[in-house]
This record gives sequence, C-alpha cells and structure tokens, in this order.
Amino acid sequence: MTMRALLASLAAGVVTLPVPAGAPAEAVEDLTIRSVTLRPATPVVGPADSVRMVIEVVARGVAGPEGVRIKVEPGAPPASANTSFPVTAPRPGSGRGPALAPGPVPGPIVSARLAPGAGRIVSRPGEGWETWRFAPEKSLSRWYPAGPWTVSVTAQGADGAEVTGHTGFLLKRLTRFGGVEAVREGPGVRVTGVLNRVDPQGALDYAPFPGQPVEILHRPGEKAGWTKVAGATTDSQGRFARTVGDRTGGEWRIRFQGTNHYAPRLGIVHKVSR
Repeated sequence: MTMRALLASLAAGVVTLPVPAGAPAEAVEDLTIRSVTLRPATPVVGPADSVRMVIEVVARGVAGPEGVRIKVEPGAPPASANTSFPVTAPRPGSGRGPALAPGPVPGPIVSARLAPGAGRIVSRPGEGWETWRFAPEKSLSRWYPAGPWTVSVTAQGADGAEVTGHTGFLLKRLTRFGGVEAVREGPGVRVTGVLNRVDPQGALDYAPFPGQPVEILHRPGEKAGWTKVAGATTDSQGRFARTVGDRTGGEWRIRFQGTNHYAPRLGIVHKVSR
C-alpha cells in the first residue's frame, strides 16, 4: 500500500445515534468548535506495534451527523492556522460568538461503542454541545513519518457556513538503552552504555542513535531523590561513557530526554557498592 493510500485512510466517516421521536427542536446555535482532544496525546510506536488514536471533537451549531469532518496529516500546522479553541463562525447579524463556560461539556455523555473507521455523534443534555469521536481506520506505526502531525477539524452549519480549527501532536518512535554498566573506577564510578532507536530506515528493529545527549543520574539510596551528576553525548555507534568522580557507591541510571521524533527513556537502576 502506498504512503498516499495510508495517509488517506486516516480520515474517518460519521455515524449518528438515533434521535428519539418527538424530541423538541433546538434553537439554532452559533457554529463553534469548542475543543479537540487526542488520545493518546503523544503516540509512541515501536518496531512492530501500532497505536490507534481516538479524536474527540466538541462542537455546536452543526448541521447533522456528517457536519464535522477531520483530516490527519504529517507536518506542523501552518503558521496562519487557527490553533486556539474555541473557534466560532457567528450567525449572520449576531455580532458575537457564544458565551463559553470553562470546564468539561455540561451533562453526562452517552456514547455508542466505537467502531474502527467510524466517528460517533454523542448525545448530550444542556447548551447544545455535541461530541464526535473519530477512530481513524488505520493505526499509526513506524512506517508513518515521525515528528509533528496536524489534525484539522471542520464543522459546517445549516446555512453552509464553515469553521475550521487545527491542533497538532508528535508521533514518536521508541528508544532504549543497551549494555549499561556502572562500575567503580578509582575515586569515582564509570558509566557506559548504548542508546538505540527504532531504525529510521526500517532495515532493523533498533539502530544506534548518534549525537544525542544523555544524563547520568545518581542517588545515595532508595529513599533519596535522583540528582543529575553528569552528562555525555553518544558517538556514531550510539555509545556513551563518562567517569563521575567523588561518588563511589549508591544507585545510578541513565535518562534520555527525547526529541520531537523519538521518545524519552529512563534506564533501569544500577547499584554500585562502596
């Protein structure tokens, strides 16, 4: 399957819950997208697994169950994009947007079970807010571009007016440490190891991650807090080494803060006897 086809399959349709017969008609509301929530907020993928996202949109003044659509694509939102919520398209002649109270959507949410590839419009009492939940047909995996992604949400009103908002997320690939050791060396402790990442070329599960800063953490014992005592930078093979003086025992671990493309990692604890 081509990348174009894979990306296209991240868009989802909408299915509506039935409206009870005899339900009173609601007053026309200003067309507003109140919020867009992504779960997980920062998806992380390994060499063989995948992550299915759920995108929840809260809006009102929308024309029918198909009045909200989403587009998910790699790349950061354009500088001119509206990335703050709520976003409103006022009704003609209203001269104002709706009054928005902070906090969650009023009233309980009653939702049908999510189906892969389908959005759901969710019933809600109070203030005209509706919640759409989208489950894109394809899960994210290592074969999609790592880094910034954009979710564009467009809502359409009964008069044909539209309002669009954008939000972003970072798709990250896993990292891991290998061969980490902390051993006594003279008046200090020498810490060595290798930082690996999901192979960006796809030939291997993991490959060395060169040129990355790692932090060396220490604490005297289990009840003490961790302190950064030194740092190191990985070489072309992902290896790092550093001797920390004036500390001959206690517990040691390595931390990698991550990047926009690769997830952070906190190594296991290594104990060194005095």
